[in-house]
Amino acid sequence: MNGGDSKAWKRACEEELKSLEDMGVWSEVKRPIDKQILGTRWVFATKSNQQGELIRYKARLVVQGHCQVKGINFEETFAPTPTFATLRSVFAIASAYRWRVTTFDVMTAYLHSQLDEDIYVKAPPGVTTGPGMVFKLNKALYGLKQAGRCWWLHIKSILREIGFQANEEDQSTYVYRQDGHMAILWIHVDDGVMATSDDILWEELKKKLTSRLKLKWDKEINSIVGIETIRKEDTFILKQTSLINKLTSNSNNGFTAYEPLPQERLQSNKAVQMDRAYLSKIGMILYLAQATRPDIMYAVNYLARFAMNADESHWRALNHLISYIRTTKDQELVINSTKKEEGMKIYVDANWGGEGWRSQHGYCGFLMGSLVMWNSKRQSCIAASTCQAEYMALSFGAKEALWLLRNMEGVTGPITPTILSNNQSAGNASSQKKSRHIEREFHIINELVVKKKVNLGWVDTKHQLADIFTKNLRRIKIKLFIEAMGGLWGGVLKEYAGTLETDNECEIHKPHSL
Repeated sequence: MNGGDSKAWKRACEEELKSLEDMGVWSEVKRPIDKQILGTRWVFATKSNQQGELIRYKARLVVQGHCQVKGINFEETFAPTPTFATLRSVFAIASAYRWRVTTFDVMTAYLHSQLDEDIYVKAPPGVTTGPGMVFKLNKALYGLKQAGRCWWLHIKSILREIGFQANEEDQSTYVYRQDGHMAILWIHVDDGVMATSDDILWEELKKKLTSRLKLKWDKEINSIVGIETIRKEDTFILKQTSLINKLTSNSNNGFTAYEPLPQERLQSNKAVQMDRAYLSKIGMILYLAQATRPDIMYAVNYLARFAMNADESHWRALNHLISYIRTTKDQELVINSTKKEEGMKIYVDANWGGEGWRSQHGYCGFLMGSLVMWNSKRQSCIAASTCQAEYMALSFGAKEALWLLRNMEGVTGPITPTILSNNQSAGNASSQKKSRHIEREFHIINELVVKKKVNLGWVDTKHQLADIFTKNLRRIKIKLFIEAMGGLWGGVLKEYAGTLETDNECEIHKPHSL
């Protein structure tokens, strides 16, 4: 290691090796003749605070798991990960009922879990062993194909011993009940959030968890899975400034964009080979869209269609989107559940037709007045009319709403979601001949209405919040939709939008005003 930071990196390596020793990760043994010996390598990274300031040098030793052979040194690899919708729902519940919320990190998470297989590795660079000696792993080390699964099974077992119950719908979310009080724990690998209805319960659970795991608790809610989270009384503010800075730092576009996409219509170019740089940018933007930026969900979904053969026109559109993200980098998602009586509302919409005649539909869901879920998706089959496209969108939104409510079952109390569409014909289509050609899977909305699992409602087109997930909208509509959803605009876009004349046809009311 050379350079001005060499001492910091060496110190980080020493800290990592000490962690491996303290956790009993490996034992030095004589090299077996009939076993595969896997290589190891160092991976280096830095960690910054919410202001982008460097606060830590990180060195991680990983196994070269790409050399593993199924059936010899690994079997199952599946490990569930929680959803952003569940995380935002935890914040919405905490906002509504004034729960205590804290974030925590599991230090050297994978190193807690045991291995079922016999796995041997070479000594890492900088570590010496005796002649003919290697290391046998006692714990799951980063890089192993089964490491994630081993950790999930380990943390699940510990939480079950404490008294947490895993959510069947989102298996990385857990609920704890005791004497009328409740706690929700959401964990993504080594990042966790715990929300409790009672301070005494919080202290009790913290003590139990800390006695079984090596945890670092934040004094107050902090960044979680790359989402900067700020709490102000009963309001949670979510943003991803660090990711946006990383996304836009290498972009040479100096122009300011006020809409996610240009008006140019894109075509697939099969003569062009896959561009990994395009894929990388799309992946970063998709993460941003799923976590805190519903306003770019349609745009990134649209551009992702050309990921395998992106040409110059697609790059222009992608750079336009990146410029829009830079322009709106101060935008925040606000969760403030002031309307407990509203339960859940889902706005669904569809834009009939499109490329290959497959329609685009989308939805956004509010839990007790807070935006907690959204998506934009091309329909899997061709709709013969606007009514059919909207009917399929109703089924899509209803299934997502019920999935989320099953996640929160026992926490929010019984809730019957209201599905809001701006197409009255779609709400009646289940009993009409015009729906008989729709594929069977989309008729679930009819059964859900009959069984009173969901309610159907109508909303005027100019109040249809899901419109932003079905097409490329004008800038004034984007501003109004996001403000109605609970987003806060900042920076140059706020100043620019303030100079626009309000279009009465685009007037949007807050969800609870509908």
